[in-house]
Amino acid sequence: MRALVFVVLGALGPALAAAQDTAIVIQPESTGLVLRLNELPHAVAEDAVRRYNAATTTRLVGRSRLPSGNEWRGDVAVRNGAVFLGGRVAGSLLVINGDAILDSTAVVTGDLIVLGGAVVRNPAATIGGEVHAYAEPLAYRVKGDEIALAAPDVRRWLGQLGIEKSWGTADSRSSLTLATGGTFNRVQGLPVVFGPLFDWKLRPNVRLRVDALGVFRTAGDVSGSRSELGYLLRTELRAGDTPSYGIEFRAFDDVAPIEDWWLRSNEVGWAAFLFQRDYRDYYFSKGVGGRVFVQPERALQLDLDVRHDAQASVTARDPWSLFRNDPTWRPNPPIDDGHYTTIGGTVTFDSRNDRRDPTAGWLLRARFENSHSSDVVPQSAIPTTVRPPIPTDGSYEFSRLFFDFRRYTRVSPAGRVNLRLFAGGWIGGDALALQQRVSMGGPDPLPGYGFRHSACNADIIDPAFANARVAACDRMILAQAEYRGHVAFHWAYGSSRPEDEESKPPFILRGADIVVLADAGQAWLVGTGPGRLPSDRLPTLGSWLADLGLGIDWGGVGMYVAKAVTAGEPLRFTLRLDHRF
Repeated sequence: MRALVFVVLGALGPALAAAQDTAIVIQPESTGLVLRLNELPHAVAEDAVRRYNAATTTRLVGRSRLPSGNEWRGDVAVRNGAVFLGGRVAGSLLVINGDAILDSTAVVTGDLIVLGGAVVRNPAATIGGEVHAYAEPLAYRVKGDEIALAAPDVRRWLGQLGIEKSWGTADSRSSLTLATGGTFNRVQGLPVVFGPLFDWKLRPNVRLRVDALGVFRTAGDVSGSRSELGYLLRTELRAGDTPSYGIEFRAFDDVAPIEDWWLRSNEVGWAAFLFQRDYRDYYFSKGVGGRVFVQPERALQLDLDVRHDAQASVTARDPWSLFRNDPTWRPNPPIDDGHYTTIGGTVTFDSRNDRRDPTAGWLLRARFENSHSSDVVPQSAIPTTVRPPIPTDGSYEFSRLFFDFRRYTRVSPAGRVNLRLFAGGWIGGDALALQQRVSMGGPDPLPGYGFRHSACNADIIDPAFANARVAACDRMILAQAEYRGHVAFHWAYGSSRPEDEESKPPFILRGADIVVLADAGQAWLVGTGPGRLPSDRLPTLGSWLADLGLGIDWGGVGMYVAKAVTAGEPLRFTLRLDHRF
């Protein structure tokens, strides 16, 4: 079976790469098997920036409406929002990352150009020039009242690699994909996903997305009774722009990560592939789930989800790594097997000016979840000093709460201060299942400490957990602060005037961020007795782990050096493929 899949990969690659709508795509965050659409042609992007920045162009931001009987005189450009047009535009209309919806009375005397959206046009609408619509969004940055093309993002080159063939119109799109679908890890090797993706516009502001993907696990069968093949079926129906709301259903047969909120998925995957260091643990998850969501305004979103899945322990395989091939990988620790039903709710407020490279704004996110199982099989090797016995009479139930608060502030033209407070863990019910426990350490979020330096696992001595460094704490708290100072320089090869747009130099170096960082946090057990804290108390500040460090961040790819200040740890160096937070 494995040989057949690799033959198919080799055979389809050249054929799909030669197709007109095919692109090699990189997805920086591979969790959830999300696949990115094709890139916008560079010539189209340059033309859009030129049109937007023209002195004679009227520029609008956000959702815009021109009622019937009204007129915009001259060229108009709108970014980050849909345009509802019933009146007359005496010129060209450019819509960046939004839809253009034309009523029967709409008139555009010039061209209509839509990037990152679609044209919804009543047959009676009049357009005097050409119509061009591209589903691919424009990646740009704001420079005062103007925009500029965003610099190439190295992080995209280090994420998810694949080939996608697309068909359709600006309103609806169908794709066939063959790609890496998740993080390279010691349990399933490199997951490869294949199958169709559908994105249909059912009516104005109503879209249906369907993903039907198979997952091939290159490391082989994840256990004696599992298959090399998994699947992900996801459907999402979304209505509205802002406000918007929708519903999602999914069925899955997957290998799920534990503690996936630290290093990004691509960072974990590259560390495992290159150096045989896997910074996550995993378990098998098969089941169904659903979600409803509402976004009453651009910065606020509310989600309610439910999931029922069978969760089972999986052992580490022996996938090949590039620079290290020790006899064995770090063992993947067992979990508390069983069927779990989880109900959760998430509130997100995101006012950041840029989701990927923020320099101002807030990100506030809180999540509550309650899980129960009627057939849990707890690991008997966990001593009562780590957790009390959990019931096996069908009444097992526990709750967790997490919050992540971030503030991004520009303090000077070249300087920014970023702050973060992250905390979470057990808040009620029975003791947490092993796969829901937490830890604290490096390389993220405390780069001055070793992996899971504080994990509450010292009393777990059973051979099943030997050298696994299992995360066994009930709660954790973390505070992070960093100052970023931008080193501005611009050097180009092939042009004596790199600032001259007409020279179009083939190679450009831009400035980096110098980062000064400080982190502090701790993880602990809740309860009474030695080594525990009551549920209404936090660890004293004197017991927190803390580190200080310096780094250089070049568009998200950074090198950091950090030193623990509360323990005798050596100086540690860390390579990151994304911003710290």
